[in-house]
Amino acid sequence: TFDQYVKLENEIRFFHKLGPSSKIATRFMVDLGLPYGNSTILPYTQQFFIGGPNSLRGFQARTIGPGGYNFRTSLAASGTQWLPDESGDIKIEANVEYRPKLFSIVEGALFVDAGNIWLLHSEPGLPNAAFGKNFLHQIAVDAGFGLRFNLSVLVLRTDLGFPLINPSLPVGQRNVVNNLSFGNSVFNLGIGYPF
Repeated sequence: TFDQYVKLENEIRFFHKLGPSSKIATRFMVDLGLPYGNSTILPYTQQFFIGGPNSLRGFQARTIGPGGYNFRTSLAASGTQWLPDESGDIKIEANVEYRPKLFSIVEGALFVDAGNIWLLHSEPGLPNAAFGKNFLHQIAVDAGFGLRFNLSVLVLRTDLGFPLINPSLPVGQRNVVNNLSFGNSVFNLGIGYPF
């Protein structure tokens, strides 16, 4: 047997040069996966993930979503130590990055990322994970800064991201701006620009 699904991935990028040595880079993505026929869910390898060095840089890779589902609370309630990757059928993500050249081969970056993943349909045991009318209240947001070392043949990238809004926390506690500290930050190391 084989999996039957349709997967739509849409991405818009816009770059604007502000001067001879700085620019703004933006990206907006909306992705959707629809299983059909003999499939009721997307294959794991085709599901959407969010977070990490090329996504929401203030969160560890694959730790956001789906929706407002809090897997840490579920782990504590079940007594298990297994930490699943968070995946979904729908992904919305937006990124904005200011990229000034600082000196020599060193470039800077100031960025804001926002987004989340969701399930297409509600599932038992995964409360607040399905896409619905309150999806805007489940958007994760981070901000941060970084350095890029442009070596001509490749760009070595470092980013330090800070979570600002965490949708997996209970309503009323999701805004984590007051808890900003280097202890809550996420360090990312990558090759090439994130988008």
